[in-house]
Amino acid sequence: MRRKFLPLVGLFLVLGFQHVISESLLLMDDHWECGFSSDEEDLCASYCHRSMKLGLAYMIELKEKIKILEELHSENENSQLSKTVENLQSKIDQQNIQIANINEFITNSVRQKEVEGKAKSQTEIDNLKRQVEQLKESLRNVQRQAAKDKEESLAQQNREIENLNEKLATQKSDLDEAIKDLESKKKEFEEYQTKENNSNSKIGELNSNISSLHKKLEESETQLTDSNHLLEKQLHQTKEYLIKCRKRIPTACKGISSGIHEVEITRIVPTSVLCEGDIEGGGWIVIHKRFNGSVDFNRTWTEYRNGFGNKKGEFFIGLENLHRITNSQTYELYVQLEFHNGTFQFAGYESFRIGNETTKYKLESLGEFRGTAYNAMKINLNNAFTSVDQDNDQREGFNCALRYGAWWHKHCSLIHLNGKYFNREVEDYSSMSWYNWISLKSFQMLIRPKQRWTSSQNQGKSKILI
Repeated sequence: MRRKFLPLVGLFLVLGFQHVISESLLLMDDHWECGFSSDEEDLCASYCHRSMKLGLAYMIELKEKIKILEELHSENENSQLSKTVENLQSKIDQQNIQIANINEFITNSVRQKEVEGKAKSQTEIDNLKRQVEQLKESLRNVQRQAAKDKEESLAQQNREIENLNEKLATQKSDLDEAIKDLESKKKEFEEYQTKENNSNSKIGELNSNISSLHKKLEESETQLTDSNHLLEKQLHQTKEYLIKCRKRIPTACKGISSGIHEVEITRIVPTSVLCEGDIEGGGWIVIHKRFNGSVDFNRTWTEYRNGFGNKKGEFFIGLENLHRITNSQTYELYVQLEFHNGTFQFAGYESFRIGNETTKYKLESLGEFRGTAYNAMKINLNNAFTSVDQDNDQREGFNCALRYGAWWHKHCSLIHLNGKYFNREVEDYSSMSWYNWISLKSFQMLIRPKQRWTSSQNQGKSKILI
């Protein structure tokens, strides 16, 4: 009976060992990540160790049982038991291969874990080193900034201390001045008290002096009344004398010879002028004259307004004087021109008048023309006077006086009487000329109160008085 059950026991043992091995493999499958990604290295090792230990225990027990079976049945072993034993041996060999594979897997896993652990640890160490360096650099920056802030703070404190010292010095100076001022005022007050005491003693003297002054004032009023009567008498005598003198002063240059004379002009005080008494009955006032180039006529507005030159030589009477004279009554204009070839021409205008400085001394009137020269002034009518420093002409972007001399220019005039003087005949647009740019030897502009207007031209060749 016992021998019948031996094969069954052997089979049961084999199946039991297979179950143990399977359970061990399942445990390993449940923890397959051991050695790769799990951080629980000790737990993984314990599972693997327990499975190996259990399998080895069953193998040892099985070998012992097989050895017993072989001893018990060595003589009577049948073919079925042999097959069973062979199959069992084959399974044992397979289990040994699996165990070797497990051992190799465990070894590789441990190595892989060690390599990854070292790499991870080195990476962490490098990161920690970089963080330490960054912290050191931050610390150095903080130290530098702190040193800089400390220096700036010290400098600011020094400046504030200096400002406080200056303020204290100023306040001390102000206080010293205030003390001096108070001392001075105290001294003045003491002096004032002394003077007041002295004044009280002098009041009596002043009262007596006032009485005497009243008497003197009454006497002075009497003398003043007598003086006023005397002054009125003298003024009356002076007025009569002036009336007599004025009767002896000629009106303008009428009836007097050529030369410089003191004359009376209507609504203008007696003044010295150059008279011309040889042209067309005389009575002319010379207002403009050039004959040798001795005077520079490239002048400013102020000079043309006030006049310049010398009546014994070349000169211009002045725009302001000309305005006052021509607005006192109607004046006629006579322009005498002399050329280098010895010939003369003249231009006469019936009613010559210019405005005041507000109008830029505009040429307001000419009247009827007569003469042997070209009527060149007609284009100047109603135009303001232009000088080198006052551009009043109508030509845009150009001052005509800079090229042609000062005049009543419109779009630059045909008359250049204030142009450049040439001592010979030339044809030059900048020369002292009338209408045709041929240089003049001399000219003079004359005015006189309007007389009977005639077209006579026989005086056009009169010589210019020098």
